[in-house]
Amino acid sequence: MTQSKNDDHNSELQIIDADGVEALLDQLAERIRPCLSSSTALVGILRRGKPLAGMLAERLAESSGWKPEVGALKLKRYSDSLELLHDRPRIDREALDIDIEDRHLILVDDVLYTGETMFRAACNLRAGGAIRIQAAFLCARPGLKMPLHADFVGARFDIRSDWVIHCAVPPYEDQLAVVLAHQDALR
Repeated sequence: MTQSKNDDHNSELQIIDADGVEALLDQLAERIRPCLSSSTALVGILRRGKPLAGMLAERLAESSGWKPEVGALKLKRYSDSLELLHDRPRIDREALDIDIEDRHLILVDDVLYTGETMFRAACNLRAGGAIRIQAAFLCARPGLKMPLHADFVGARFDIRSDWVIHCAVPPYEDQLAVVLAHQDALR
């Protein structure tokens, strides 16, 4: 989606409603299902990746009869208001709450943009003993700066660099949605 120069920079635009996000999660689960093994675990990047990983695990349990373990990894690059806090994501090594040794891990997060967060998470998990790491995102946009790719993506958006994709995910927001916001609206 491309915005014109006359757009209101203080506005937000909902581009996917709750039903649409539910459909994207269903599609992601269907794409992930053939890759499952007994060693697979979903690792959500805190904050919004953790509940998304839980939603995917529930769908996988319904379709395959087996529910992968869900864990969380705490990294911090952006504040809750999407302001940049650190040039590089900071990893809280104490925050990983599942055993990853000799596991196939699928990292789950809301948005893939530069890839910094996912790259650092994957390096950390590999160093911790994971034998295979894949990545799943609800949304992706152009701007990768790291040598990685997303194995599973719900929706891709071609937007200008001064716009931000925000995924609303309970319990942090009232309902599921994907929203575009101009960076000026976040200040």
